[in-house]
Amino acid sequence: MTAALFAALLVTFPAENQKLPATVRTYVIGAAETNRRERLYLNDVEIDVYRTGAFLTMVKVSPGENTLTFSQGTNTLVRRFTVAPPPDPAAPLPPSKPHDPYADLGIPTNAVFAAKPPPGTPPKNVHVMVDAGHGGTDSGALTPCGLKEKDFNLAQALSLEKTLTKAGFKVTMTRTDDSFPALYDRPRRAYREKVDLFISIHHNATGCGSNPREARHTVTYASNDKGLALARAVQKHVAQVMAPVRDIGAQIKSLAVCRNPAIPSCLVEVDFINLPEGEEESGDPVRREKVSKAILMGILDWIAE
Repeated sequence: MTAALFAALLVTFPAENQKLPATVRTYVIGAAETNRRERLYLNDVEIDVYRTGAFLTMVKVSPGENTLTFSQGTNTLVRRFTVAPPPDPAAPLPPSKPHDPYADLGIPTNAVFAAKPPPGTPPKNVHVMVDAGHGGTDSGALTPCGLKEKDFNLAQALSLEKTLTKAGFKVTMTRTDDSFPALYDRPRRAYREKVDLFISIHHNATGCGSNPREARHTVTYASNDKGLALARAVQKHVAQVMAPVRDIGAQIKSLAVCRNPAIPSCLVEVDFINLPEGEEESGDPVRREKVSKAILMGILDWIAE
């Protein structure tokens, strides 16, 4: 899976007639033809095109309708979208509702399995569930060339399955094709099958007002202390492979697939795919294999601790 060479202009974000939240700027991504000498212009200002044909630029926007006009030689494209007005600072905030992060999980909060396999446990006695994020009608983030996060996630997850299986682990996948297992069914299945650990694979993207090139980082999330030790072990090795991409470490974040109170669980955000470099590198099978081996080393460290 690699970025394609385009013979015409493509704008992936913002979509035509998309409604953006209140912001003063937005990123614009897409792809242009690479085998011609014509420069690419946005509203009469030249913008850079990456070697794959992908482009990323930031533009100022105003509340209401906004128009972007792209041109490259004889190719032109007009994109219209709207931006919401800024919130009224005098308006009262909506009442906050208490949220039980386990309410929809369907797993008893007092469910307890072993925290992790004992040190020295051979891989053949360790059961890993690998989750490829999104899938089916849920595409996740989009790249400049219009590729979908769900496909990057699956490619990385299948690579990880191969690496872990070769190392002797028992591996179960939440999906091996373009399907969408319901979000909470993923941790529920891990609970039913009493796996030893659960790892979800994702790729990141910024909100509309952030520059993906400035935001780019790699991170591994957990939702409780049981998962945090696993996340730290995995992130240590993934960060080494991803350098010089910024490492922001292992962090706690409330995520549906990681809330499992019984199974150590983490979610790896490998890279940002809404910028040309992240798209290209995430589609590289050599880097996928390196990331898979890094996750393997993290799991081995976690067991050995």
